[in-house]
Amino acid sequence: MKRIISTSVIILVAASAFFFWLWYEQYLRFEFNELGRYYDAENQIIYTDAGFVWCFPAIGFLLIAFILIIVRTLRRMAHSTFKRDT
Repeated sequence: MKRIISTSVIILVAASAFFFWLWYEQYLRFEFNELGRYYDAENQIIYTDAGFVWCFPAIGFLLIAFILIIVRTLRRMAHSTFKRDT
C-alpha cells in the first residue's frame, strides 16, 4: 500500500514554499503607494504591485498536495474498511 505522504507530495510542498518565498520577495515585503508602486531609493528601482501573481502557483501547488493527501487518506480508509468487512 502507498504511503500518504510520498515523494510527489514533498516535491509539491517544496515548489509551493519556493513560490511563497517569491511572493514575499516580490510583493509582500513592500509598502506600495496609491499608484501601486514602491520606490527603492537605495538601489533606485521601482517595484510594481504585479508581484502578487506569484501567489497563484504557490497556492496551486499547495492545493494539489492537500488533494493528494486527502485522496490517499480516503483510499486507505476505504481499503481498511473493505478488508475488515470481508
